[in-house]
Amino acid sequence: METTQKHLIRLRKQIDARLGKGSAETVLAGIEGLEDDMSSRTETADWVITLIDRLETSLSPDDFKTIREETACIKANKYSAYNKKYFPQIRDQYPDDDQAYLKAVAQFLDGRGRVGKLVEYQDGKLVCHFGFGDACACSIIKNSLVKPPSTSWCQCCQGSVKSILQFVYLDKKCTMRIVETFASGGKDCVFEASFS
Repeated sequence: METTQKHLIRLRKQIDARLGKGSAETVLAGIEGLEDDMSSRTETADWVITLIDRLETSLSPDDFKTIREETACIKANKYSAYNKKYFPQIRDQYPDDDQAYLKAVAQFLDGRGRVGKLVEYQDGKLVCHFGFGDACACSIIKNSLVKPPSTSWCQCCQGSVKSILQFVYLDKKCTMRIVETFASGGKDCVFEASFS
């Protein structure tokens, strides 16, 4: 199945989960070509632009952000090794020192790729650099545009990162922020996680 079709299936599921069954059909009504294989970069680019415009105008900012984050292509869940094994093992080494713990988590994640090619500890936060040089990491964008039409598209990648980092602390909320992406004119895709 084509990447755009997989994305659309996840998107429909998340719209219905957030807004109620049948909502996806209403929100996405009239967008041409969603069911068809898009054979050209131009068709895929047009689809991305139309989709983001529709979502931005049809959804509240909170619904939009949640739906885009939950539409992430790659997601960890509560059964992942990050939650069940890796983070608990690191935490056991630093049970009373949050700064040392977060530094160790950053060192562990650095270079693994799931949350970027570079992960740093900065002032109590984890900063994830995707590090793909001059190309967007999104598999849909790679097949269509030079860059996403807006940073709202990037909330999907942010959701991938959050799906892992939310397990760093089980008793704290993980809040993500887009520092920069190609959509914002940046030279990298950088996401920041804070915990409260």
